[in-house]
Amino acid sequence: MLSSNFNEKFIKFLKKISNFLEIYCKLPDIKVSSGTLHLVMKVRRKKKDPKIMSTKIIGMVNTIYTFDMMCDFQYLPIKKRIHTTNFDDMMSNLIPTDMASALSWWTRKDIAPTSLFLPPYQFSRYLTPSTKILARETDFSMEKTKRVNKLGHGQNLRIERKALSLTVQAGDEFPKAPSEEAIEDADFRCKNEEPHRLISELFKERPMWTRVAISYRTGLDESMLKGLLQKYAFYIQSGPWGRLWCKFGYDPREHRESGQFQTLMVSFRQNGRIPEKQRLKVSADRSQAQTIPNILTEVEEGPVKYVYEAGKLPKVRQMWYCIVDVHMEEARQLYNSSSNYEPTSVALSGWVSPDVVNKIRDIVKNDVNRTSNELETILNHSIPDEDF
Repeated sequence: MLSSNFNEKFIKFLKKISNFLEIYCKLPDIKVSSGTLHLVMKVRRKKKDPKIMSTKIIGMVNTIYTFDMMCDFQYLPIKKRIHTTNFDDMMSNLIPTDMASALSWWTRKDIAPTSLFLPPYQFSRYLTPSTKILARETDFSMEKTKRVNKLGHGQNLRIERKALSLTVQAGDEFPKAPSEEAIEDADFRCKNEEPHRLISELFKERPMWTRVAISYRTGLDESMLKGLLQKYAFYIQSGPWGRLWCKFGYDPREHRESGQFQTLMVSFRQNGRIPEKQRLKVSADRSQAQTIPNILTEVEEGPVKYVYEAGKLPKVRQMWYCIVDVHMEEARQLYNSSSNYEPTSVALSGWVSPDVVNKIRDIVKNDVNRTSNELETILNHSIPDEDF
């Protein structure tokens, strides 16, 4: 923003040169006046005292170019000359440069045909740049027309992808079968029968699995599972079976033996020997443990295991386990002791009492701490003392 002092000085300057603002061309009975003067000015302001400024008229502007839309040619189309390092400008061959050539552009036979030139796919006549390869419109529906009128050309007009996987809460009605759209989408995404067979046999083995367990047992990547699970199972978001994928047609609230699939979350945030989620691979400074001939080793490379085994550290600091996947005798005995438990609401507490679930969680945490301490002791004894 310029101060009022500068504005007053500039107005005085314009008044002094007001007699020279109009340009006249002496022709018989003709007077031509532009009526506008465009100047290029340079304004400098002192950093120590912003109120002090200096102005300088650098020159006059003879030609002004204005564009109502984005410039069509964002860079010059050129063609390299053969056996030289020079380039030829193809602009005059692509578009007419004056009115005379434009009128005869399609009928001229005195010039050679223009060589083919393919502009970059970002090039478009739209108001906003697009990274999509342009193609002829095939959808002329009213819904598409309304979106174009609302968003404009050059925008992403693709209909949002529907989430075909079903998610339920603990008290909701569990679906019996997937939708036809989910089956067709899964078959379209993966035409190879082997991934379908792996997931189908997995849910025949047992009706409920965690996402980590499905990935570990099938060996399929996340993108493949995302497109296929919607065909075979639905996701339970809350309750005693929260974080599990359940086979269609199976309701764990109606089967007492499904208590073994109830989930428990175990957190190991204070354990320095378990890597964080973004650092699952073994770091270089942990390679010393591989030379120790002991069953108690540090985190191994490979996919995250869905089971907990005594004496082995988990790979992540937060895990969701099914009770049946905690391979410890104490946990198995605790689960068997809850066979006579009669819950007031199966949807809220499941078939295993919350006290038993908490005790199994404590067993896993205590075993992790014990394993970490034993491993720390082994490492301290295996590293020789440094000489000072």
